[in-house]
Amino acid sequence: MFRSVFFGVALLAVTATSAAQAQTVNTPEQLLTEFSRCDAQFFESLRDAHLPAGTLRLSDYGSVKAPTIMSPLQEGGTYQEFEHPLIVNGVRMVGYYNQAETIKSVGNFLFWGFVADGSPQEVATKLKPLIVDNARFVSQGNAIARAEIRRVGDPIGQWRTEGLTGPGVATPFGFVDRVLMVDTGDKAPPLAGHTTVFCSLQGTVTAPLLQVYRPDLNAHLLD
Repeated sequence: MFRSVFFGVALLAVTATSAAQAQTVNTPEQLLTEFSRCDAQFFESLRDAHLPAGTLRLSDYGSVKAPTIMSPLQEGGTYQEFEHPLIVNGVRMVGYYNQAETIKSVGNFLFWGFVADGSPQEVATKLKPLIVDNARFVSQGNAIARAEIRRVGDPIGQWRTEGLTGPGVATPFGFVDRVLMVDTGDKAPPLAGHTTVFCSLQGTVTAPLLQVYRPDLNAHLLD
């Protein structure tokens, strides 16, 4: 799952912490919109979400909720299979995964999101109307992605869409890439044969950044 797919477009600064507060989620479509922000609002929205029974199993993580897994660091413990698919705008979401890893001399990698039936193009086409800032959600090879970058030391909510890391190139030291992506799942189970709809943070991911964007995790998980 550890990919870098980024592309250069015009400069845009996005202040996530000043965005509208998480809305009450009453439908899977609303949940996907909150998820597509790739920030804390997804986890905040799950506190009071009303979703179909037998889909996401949730646990409390401090002041927020998140889909239950064993551990993002434990091989075999990063995935939750849904008892019943979560249907989002016609897309069958069959599970959720949450992975984290540190690779020496490269940086920290965090991936979280849904596992879906259908090809990446089919899934992306159906979900695109629900995605925040979807004008930037575009094809990059076989994947469809929306990417941003920030330098460590920038205001915590600032992300740029200029000067992005090129495809297949590691995020430079001192920078963090954030991506929303729809892509083919891994070749190994449980993601094999599926499409992944996921967010990622990769590069110099610091504890303060994790505290703001991933409140479901211990901010020092990757220290």
